[in-house]
Formats: sequence, structure tokens, C-alpha cells
Amino acid sequence: MEIIALSNQKGGVGKTTSAINIGAGLARMGKTVCLVDLDSQANMTHGLGIYNPDYTINGIMLHKQKISPYLITDNLSLVACDDSISSFEKNIQDKIQREFILKKALQPLIGKYDFLIMDCPPVMSMITINAYSFANDVYVPLEAQKYSIEGLLKVEEMVDVVKEINPSLNIKGIFFTKHNPRRILNRDVELSVRKIYKKLVLNTHIRENVSLEESPHASLDIFRYAPNSIGADDYKKLIEEILDKKY
Repeated sequence: MEIIALSNQKGGVGKTTSAINIGAGLARMGKTVCLVDLDSQANMTHGLGIYNPDYTINGIMLHKQKISPYLITDNLSLVACDDSISSFEKNIQDKIQREFILKKALQPLIGKYDFLIMDCPPVMSMITINAYSFANDVYVPLEAQKYSIEGLLKVEEMVDVVKEINPSLNIKGIFFTKHNPRRILNRDVELSVRKIYKKLVLNTHIRENVSLEESPHASLDIFRYAPNSIGADDYKKLIEEILDKKY
């Protein structure tokens, strides 16, 4: 079972969109996938059409709710989230091994799916540390601008810290989103990032695409909303790269 965290300590970089569409694309290839929403904004949950969920990740972690992932499509399930997760840090202050609460809560899912993909919050918090403590691989979506790179550096720093309790954790890949090759800034930032991170930077770019912006409003992944779009094509190529890195 591959356990992946999508993370960047900067919002608006296409993290949730990427988590949804990587998961949906893998499911269409016959892989069994469970998405886990860890962001208090619940954009992943809402983007897949789930509102006011009866079972949430916060309830599973802190209130002994049963794990009951929502079935989204064939092979694709979701552990939902709501804004109650914003109180997670306050509620675990006196708990022993609080870095592993998420791992223990999701233990029943181990072996039931080929991929578990977590959408991390865009802040460095105890819930992010829990995700890193559970994950094998971190993938970092990156918009080609200064503040996104600062977010990448923060992810790198935290991965190094969490490796002390989870030695198998690594940044497995960095990929560019909202890409426009005509923008000089996009090209310059990408060159700088590639110079530093070399083979960690994936070749696929997720290009700017109206369908990617529209699909969450329809509560659909890009493959159901616009299967022939640039966005669908880009995520197919990205998934192929991710699978190449895995195998």
C-alpha cells in the first residue's frame, strides 16, 4: 500500500485539485484508492460532493467513530473532513505519542487499498506532522512563484524533522501547477527549482485550464467533468510519472 501526502505550506497551489485528480486517475486505471481530507476547509470533501458528513477524520481520530469511507466512484473512496478538525491540536495536547494518532486511526485501512492519498492543510500543524508520520512519500505541488517555493522549503524542513520518527518518509516528487510556458517568471522559477532539486522535479506540468477550475463546482474530478480536456491529459501524464517512480 502506497501512502502519499500532498503538501505545500502555501495555499492556492492546486494541492487539493491534484490530490483528487491523481486519486481519480489511479482509480480509473484499476487501482483502489482512498482519499483522506485533512484540511479544515474541507475542499476535497466538498469538491467530491460530500456536505455535512456523518463520519469525519476528526471524529475517527478523537471520538472513536468507525471508519466509513464514502464511495465516490468505482475504486475511489473518501475519508471526509469538516471544520471540527481545526480543534485537533487543542484536543491532543496531553496525549501520549500524539504524532501517531492519525496512523492509529487509519490502521484498519492498511491493505485494503493500493493507494492512500492525504490532502494536507496548507499550514505546518500537528495534523500535518501526523500525516508525515504515516506517509511513505510526499509530493509537493508548486506554482512557479516565490511564495510557493518558500512553502516547499518549509515542507523540506519538516520532512527532515519527521524522518527521525518515520525513516521511510521522503519527498518523492515536485510538480508545477497552473503552468503557463509563455510567462518568463514560470520559466525562470522552474529553472531555479530544477537546479536545486534536480530529479525530484517531475517533467509533467499541470497547465492552466478552465476545466480544472470548474470541475470542483460540479463536484466532479477532471476525468468525469472534462475527460478530453488539457487538465485530464496533464493529470494522466503526471500519474504515469508517479507510477514510474513507484515501480
